[in-house]
Amino acid sequence: MRIEYIDRMIPPVYLNFIILFIRIISTVAAVFWCMYNAKSNDLIYYIFLGLIYIYILFYIIRITIDSKYCHLFCFFTFFVDQFVITYFMYNTGGIYSVFYSGYFVIISIASILLGLYYGLFLALASSVFILYLGISVSFNTLDLVYKIIPLFIIALPSGVISEYVAYYSIIRENLKNELEEKNLQLTKYIKEIDSLQKQLIEQEKRKILETFTEDMSHVLKNPLMSIGGIADILDRKIKEGKIEDIDKYIEKIKNESKKLNVVLNNVLQISDGKMVFEDINIIALFNEIIDDFKKRIRNLNFSVNMDEHVKFVKLDKKKFTVAINNVIDSLIEARKEPTIIYIQSYEKTISNKKILIIEISNRQHVIPQAILNNIFEPFVSGGSTKKGIALPVVKNIINLHGGTVDVESDENGTIFKISLPIL
Repeated sequence: MRIEYIDRMIPPVYLNFIILFIRIISTVAAVFWCMYNAKSNDLIYYIFLGLIYIYILFYIIRITIDSKYCHLFCFFTFFVDQFVITYFMYNTGGIYSVFYSGYFVIISIASILLGLYYGLFLALASSVFILYLGISVSFNTLDLVYKIIPLFIIALPSGVISEYVAYYSIIRENLKNELEEKNLQLTKYIKEIDSLQKQLIEQEKRKILETFTEDMSHVLKNPLMSIGGIADILDRKIKEGKIEDIDKYIEKIKNESKKLNVVLNNVLQISDGKMVFEDINIIALFNEIIDDFKKRIRNLNFSVNMDEHVKFVKLDKKKFTVAINNVIDSLIEARKEPTIIYIQSYEKTISNKKILIIEISNRQHVIPQAILNNIFEPFVSGGSTKKGIALPVVKNIINLHGGTVDVESDENGTIFKISLPIL
C-alpha cells in the first residue's frame, strides 16, 4: 500500500506523529543503551538532542510538504534513519550490534509505504553500511553475507505486497471515480427525466382539458340549441295568440332540460369519489329506474328477470342509479323506438366469492366495432357514432363498488354485464 493511500485512511498529521513517536522512543532507548552498556562519551547526549530536533523538523516538513514531493522526502528521512542506525551500530559492536534490527524496521516500513524499488534501494544502502562496518573492524565473511541477505529478503515480499495492494487500490479508486461519475450522470438523467415527465404531464393535462372542453361544448350544444329554438317558437306563438300547442313545446323543453341534467350529473360523478353504502333492495331499485324511463320515453318496454334470492346488496344508491341510467341510455340512444330492454340478474360463485351478475341488453342495438374496444374511454368516437362520458362514469362507479363492467356487441345485439360482490 502506497503512502498516498495510507494518507487517505489515516490523516498525515496522525500518521507522521506515530512515526515521530517511534523515532523518538527508539532514539531514547538507543542513547540509554549506549550510555549504560557501552563505554561511550558525552557526544551521545548531543547526538540525541540533535536527532530529536531533526525528527521534529521532519514531522513539520512532512505534514506541510506538497504531496508530489512526499515520496522523495519520505525516502530521504528513511535514508537518514539508516545513517543513525549505522552510527549506533558503530558504537555498540559493529555488525553484531543489537541495532542491526533497526535496518529491518526501516526497510519494511519503506517498502510498505513507498513501494518495492524504494525498499530494495534502502536494502542496498544498508548493505553498503554493513560492508563499511565490516571493513572497519575484523569480520567473518560468512557472517557479513548472513547480515546482508535478510535485508533483501524482508524488502522483496513487503515491496511486492505493497505493489499489488497499490495496483488494486488504483483499480478500486478508478472504479470508485467511474461509479461516482456514472452516479452523477444518472442523477442528471433522472432530473432530466423528471423534468420531461412533468412537462409531459402538464401537456397531457392541457390536452385533456382542451378535449374535455371541446367535447363538452358539443354535448351541451344540442340540448341548449333545442331549448333556445323551442323558446323562440313559444314566444312567437304566444305573441300570435296561438296557445293550443304550448303543452307540447313545454314537454320538449322539459325533456331537453333532463338531458342537460344527466350530462351535468355525469360530470359531477367524475370528481366525486365519496361513497355512502347502504343495504339496498336492488329489485325495488330497478323497478324505480324502469318506471322513470317509461315516463320519459314512449313505447319503451322492459323484460325483467331478477334473482329473487338476492334482494339486498350494499350499494351507494345515488351513484348506482346514475350508472344503470347511463347503461340503459346508451342502449336506446341510437334508436328512437327500441323494442325491449332485457334485464336479468343471477348469483355466481367465483374463487369462493359470491358475485351478483346483472345483464342489461338490447337485441336490436349494435355498437360499432370501431369504438367497442375503447368504449369506456371518455369521448370515444367511431364512424358516425360518438360516446361522451356516460360509460366512463359507469365504469368508475362500478369500480368504486368493487365490481367490474364489460360489454359485448355483435349482430345479435349489445349486452352489458355488471359484476358486484355480495357482502
